[in-house]
Amino acid sequence: MKMKAYVLPSQPQLQKVCSAQCREWLEEHFHPIWNETDQEITEDQLMDMIADAEVVLTSWGSPNISEEMLARAPKLRYYGHAAGTIKKRIPKQAFAQGISVFSAAPRIAWSVGEYCLSVLLTMLRRLPQYEANIRNGGWKLSQVRGNELFGKTIGIVSVSSTGRAFIQLLKPFQVNILLYDPYLTEQRAEELGVRRATLEEVMDCPIISVHAPSIPATDNLVNADLIRRIPDGAIFINSSRGAVLDEAVLFSELLTGRFSAALDVFVKSPRQGSPIRKLNNVLLTPHVAGETVDGHLALMEELVADILRKERKEPTRFEVYERMWDMLA
Repeated sequence: MKMKAYVLPSQPQLQKVCSAQCREWLEEHFHPIWNETDQEITEDQLMDMIADAEVVLTSWGSPNISEEMLARAPKLRYYGHAAGTIKKRIPKQAFAQGISVFSAAPRIAWSVGEYCLSVLLTMLRRLPQYEANIRNGGWKLSQVRGNELFGKTIGIVSVSSTGRAFIQLLKPFQVNILLYDPYLTEQRAEELGVRRATLEEVMDCPIISVHAPSIPATDNLVNADLIRRIPDGAIFINSSRGAVLDEAVLFSELLTGRFSAALDVFVKSPRQGSPIRKLNNVLLTPHVAGETVDGHLALMEELVADILRKERKEPTRFEVYERMWDMLA
């Protein structure tokens, strides 16, 4: 008998996160119950349908699984979230109930890693300045010359999934990576090809990229004193969360022009007319580091593939274990 799988995303959302291959696998290996409407399933609707669910697949816009729902779901074996953070999507109690939990966050992490590499190369080569000058009628800027990434020293905050993706993408450039993470062991650092470092050492690097999850332990992790350590001429990248650093001090330091930054996340987005929007040493993006067409289209496919691996008793790639819970964003 095929497992009954409730695929909760609305049709518009499903088109964004479920590939043709994913649909084929669901039809072939499961008994899928699709949300055939353009509206997201409500909590009340999910409460009514969850009693016979063996698999539940969700994404952005889908209702969260509550403890009451879990109590009504004795058959539920697999839960997969084709989106980012999963911590508020299903109670920790699911593990005690024997439910296997999957998150597509590591697939999004690859998109974030590509974003970090893209903005780093863009800023090293000074492309925004060249482009702006040409649009204003100029040509080459005699006082502006770009730099290469090859062989540079890079400081990374956190060995999160996005941090690991960025490290992998940096390998062809033969960079030296200093990595701060309180959970990083010497053996794991050697496997990643990085050197363990203090947060102060990371912030002294000419290139710095922040990948820490937003949890109580990382609130204001990169504080005012650490931000002031950033060297003149450095490039600072934050694609994690605004709350992990002292945003006011960062903005204040950027206003001096002594270093550059690429910022995709904010505690509060800079208002229209904010001085930070006008700086030519800052590349601003509206929280899109993890958003790509092909990346999002792969999200549910990766989860379904992983559930099938689990059924074959093979190692999984996107499974979330109870021991990981406290470190999840």
